[in-house]
Amino acid sequence: MRKDYQKLLHLYSRAGFGINKREADTLIESKDWVKQLTNVKQTELLDFDLPEFKSNYMKLSADERMSMRKEMRKLSRDINIFWLDQMSKGKDPLVEKMSLFWHGHFACRIVNPYEAIQYTNVLRENCLGNFKTLVVEVAKSSAMIKYLHLRQNKRQSPNEDFARELCELFTLGRDQEYTENDVKEIARAFTGWNTRKDGTYHFKEKQHDSGEKTIFGKTGNFDGNDVIDMILEKKQCAKFISTKIYKEFVHPDVNEKHLEEITDVFYNSNYDIRQLMNHIFNAKWFYSKDVIGAKIKSPIELIVGLKKSFDLSPKKDKVWLILQRNLGQELYYPPNVAGWPGDTSWIDSSRLAMRLRLPSVLLNNGQIPIAFKEDYDTNPNENRKKMKQLAKFQCEIDWNETQLTHQDDPKKCTLAELMLRGELSNDAKEFIKGHQLSSFKNQMIQLLSLPEYQLC
Repeated sequence: MRKDYQKLLHLYSRAGFGINKREADTLIESKDWVKQLTNVKQTELLDFDLPEFKSNYMKLSADERMSMRKEMRKLSRDINIFWLDQMSKGKDPLVEKMSLFWHGHFACRIVNPYEAIQYTNVLRENCLGNFKTLVVEVAKSSAMIKYLHLRQNKRQSPNEDFARELCELFTLGRDQEYTENDVKEIARAFTGWNTRKDGTYHFKEKQHDSGEKTIFGKTGNFDGNDVIDMILEKKQCAKFISTKIYKEFVHPDVNEKHLEEITDVFYNSNYDIRQLMNHIFNAKWFYSKDVIGAKIKSPIELIVGLKKSFDLSPKKDKVWLILQRNLGQELYYPPNVAGWPGDTSWIDSSRLAMRLRLPSVLLNNGQIPIAFKEDYDTNPNENRKKMKQLAKFQCEIDWNETQLTHQDDPKKCTLAELMLRGELSNDAKEFIKGHQLSSFKNQMIQLLSLPEYQLC
């Protein structure tokens, strides 16, 4: 039974944001844990109530424009927090986790709330579907069209930004089976991909280059959809995506034998993401000792895991934004089109200390430094002042209910086994043995402050 619990807890730490003891007790009797995760009948969309879209921006007065920009910034912040909340409470954990993964893969900065909702729901609807459909729909999203300058990609003056990242970051990998000339010709194929004022996709035929193009050694009157088909014909695409998924869901160090195995599954299934994830989560090697606890949690995984475990709802929810910025992963604001580097980049010297203190701060109503980079405030002097400011994390936690939800059972799993993945170090074991605490709250904070809690 203990081994089954270990496998179940590992699965839900990778395919979701963790699971409590009460949920684990219910699921442990199920015959097929993986099917319950992957067999999503209808995806929950991000149902955020936005005001009616205003298309008369240029006709507004200066004061009205300023007011509208302020409103848009607030809505964007609210959507960030809304999505974070959805990750912690959504009924389909794998949809939440896969959507976050694809957000890092198809990375683009989004400040427009209408574009944020559209983009996020494209990821959610297609995160377990067909990879080709996902690529096409992301390419048609207003956020991506704006971020990689597809609006400027016209017949008379092709813009190569999207074409280059499509090959290098989204499908094939850097310098893999494409040339500089391919990039130029692919840019021509995507001319005319644009949006209407309300952000819906619109193909502008007059801007499209309908002439012959030579791409990957083939010549024809290709358009964007043709290009994506041609890319997916290459097994290198399946290998590149499988590698990224392996690093994210299995282990940062790729086992070439396992990679070859899942690449074949992905390619032969015609790029069925659900089938790929089913295979990974059912593989014996996914539950091996060297895989469990081998991954460093991203800041969003860390935040959502704590939020979910303790049903955290602070009085001022803007602290979730402060935490994201402090820890180095803000939703809708990746560092660049390559996304967040991940793995050990999450734990530089300053951020590791902050991460280790986080459980104590969040579960004890502690204070969080308001750190702003120049990305958010162009005034360095004001920046330094803000670095010294603190925000209080005010949150009421029902510790009696929390104890019932996470109550350990030594025959099945201890509290440490429930909350931490992988083997405890000797130092951690000695620390726990030497700090036996009567309060469940203090025991929990003690466990979550260990370095092992940073792993999943």
